[in-house]
Amino acid sequence: MNLKKIFLPVLLAIGMMIGFAGCGDGTSSESIPEPVVETVTDKVYDGFGTFTGTTVDGKPTEGKLVTDEYTYEGTFEDGFKLTGTGKLTYKGEDAGWSEGTFVNGLMDGYGQVYYTGGYHGIGQWKNGKLQGTAFFVWPQGEGAYDWYYGNWENQQRVGEDGYYQFNNGCYYYGEFAGDWINGEGTFHWVGGNFWTGTFEGGSPKKGTYGYGQMDGVQGYIAVDAETGAWSWYNGTLEDGTEVVNGQPAEAE
Repeated sequence: MNLKKIFLPVLLAIGMMIGFAGCGDGTSSESIPEPVVETVTDKVYDGFGTFTGTTVDGKPTEGKLVTDEYTYEGTFEDGFKLTGTGKLTYKGEDAGWSEGTFVNGLMDGYGQVYYTGGYHGIGQWKNGKLQGTAFFVWPQGEGAYDWYYGNWENQQRVGEDGYYQFNNGCYYYGEFAGDWINGEGTFHWVGGNFWTGTFEGGSPKKGTYGYGQMDGVQGYIAVDAETGAWSWYNGTLEDGTEVVNGQPAEAE
């Protein structure tokens, strides 16, 4: 019997096991300390405020922070950075609240705000400013409000398909630029009159024409280049149609 053939594979296997055992898992042989998780109540942190909640290695991760300027309830990162989901309630003259997703204390993501006096916004935010689709309400006296739903960029109303509702019953649907009604759209007045065309600064653009209703009659309406007054349009449409007193002329 060839003992070498029998024991050599066994010895090799044992040697490999010993070698792998000596290699370990590639980490340091020193033990990594477990994080210290604590629950604290009304603990004062100099320069930050009073905290109640959970800490990891002495740093807040979730709970309530009370300062002279605000109260925040939610999650934290890297100590006292208001980052994650939570609600921030302000004190003093700026009383109001913000609730949603925060990054370093600023709304960033989906959330809503409410300010003293009735200002209220809900939607998408970036670096503390409205960015994306959002709804916002402006108080206009006791019990009266204007509101807007549409796109925002850097806290300004911009883009197509915006809707603005006035507290007096008028409303507009269309383009916004420079934080106001500018571009193509339709404005409806109380009483039934409307105008579809190009707007500038919230009014039908002077020197243009559009389609609408005036005194209960619909047709093409011209806007005076000097005064902005309305009159029935007389001229040729872009498609070549002749218009007389606001109505397409009958073909001969």
